[in-house]
Amino acid sequence: MSRALDFLRASQNADGGWGYKTGGMSFVEPTSAALLALTIDAQAASHVQRARAFLKSIQRADGGWGIAAPDDASGWMTAWAVWALAASEANDAARRGVDWLLESAGIRVTDPNQVAHVQKTLRIDARITGWSWQPNDAAWIFPTALSLLALDAVNVREHPRVREGIQYLLDRAIPTGGWNIGNPFMVSGNLPPTVENTSLALMALRAFDIENEITVRAQKYLARENFTVTAFEWAWRAWYWKKMDAPTKGAHAALETLQRADGSWDGNPFTTAIALMSVK
Repeated sequence: MSRALDFLRASQNADGGWGYKTGGMSFVEPTSAALLALTIDAQAASHVQRARAFLKSIQRADGGWGIAAPDDASGWMTAWAVWALAASEANDAARRGVDWLLESAGIRVTDPNQVAHVQKTLRIDARITGWSWQPNDAAWIFPTALSLLALDAVNVREHPRVREGIQYLLDRAIPTGGWNIGNPFMVSGNLPPTVENTSLALMALRAFDIENEITVRAQKYLARENFTVTAFEWAWRAWYWKKMDAPTKGAHAALETLQRADGSWDGNPFTTAIALMSVK
């Protein structure tokens, strides 16, 4: 994976961040993922320092982060930044981000009639909410799982929002295994799971020691071999299996065949960082 580390170091922007492609505008998500991936790389100390400085420089006054420097509203990227900054000298910035996360929530339905209607039509408990992409929006799987992982990274484990976020993930699981982007069911039937959301949700539940029939079914979905996956999907599966201390040899072999000559996957610093975290 040394070529991938070389790619990440070389693709860092002058402002200290990373984009979704070499030379692209710096965003919080790929910057945070790259920072997490490079933390253990002795040759990347200066890159890590610059990335931390970049994230601190674009933190908003309310403690949150937007998707990039020009974004004037805090949102789900706050979780990425908190996670990336949790174990650094920028812990004060992470703590302010934690405060923002704990005060943030997706839309919650409280009217009994509406709750009953949602339960009947969508088969979910609308009284339970997680985290949304943006404030005052519905909750979704990815920002909820990401927020849980960020809060775990700063040892916030017993807060009511944490407990509710866990319940949200369990409530929104697809009965046959895994997670889609949000609700598990529409009027046409169960929605299909996605590798990215399933991997992240399982990592979040694992962090809080949740193991039950829901997680077992999701694990079986990720272990399937009869579907075509991209480098992005292989990277997410490998990262999850690494977190589980499960064998990753097959995933790493697949990633090796998909790695580009420049050391990247898809020429994308974000995908490359996810792949690297499966070996750290």
